[in-house]
Amino acid sequence: MQLSFWKSASLPHIITAMKSRMRQVAWRRLAPYGISPQQFQLLMAVAEQDARCHGDLARCTWMDKPTATRILRTLQNRGLVRTEPDPDHGRRILYHLQPAALPLVEKLQDYRRTMREGMERGLGPEQKEQFRAIVAVIMANLDRMEAELREPASGNEE
Repeated sequence: MQLSFWKSASLPHIITAMKSRMRQVAWRRLAPYGISPQQFQLLMAVAEQDARCHGDLARCTWMDKPTATRILRTLQNRGLVRTEPDPDHGRRILYHLQPAALPLVEKLQDYRRTMREGMERGLGPEQKEQFRAIVAVIMANLDRMEAELREPASGNEE
């Protein structure tokens, strides 16, 4: 699209477009590995920090818990992760990377680097810093908006 379109598009539209386009590129680039973008996110999260619980994995990948559960089950069925009970918490399950996943994880590190470098191409350090600062403000605004939905409306009592 032309630069003039992006200059006048709303921020929510731009963010949605970026997310959609990023997912399209990720699907195509991950296809040779036989893994989806969400499977990639969860597999790499387990690889980065062993023995994570379901809730932590859902949070760090920005997934809702039912989606994370379904994808973790798929990874488990494929022999890429395994579960074990948390010895410190009776109901918590911890996820571990299976040894069979190590070659795939190593290849996926290259994918991650390619995506990061490709998306950041042409941006200087100051632009990257500004972008992160802008995203932090937007995320804080969204967090505030979400919190407002959870708070009881004041003045509704009779």
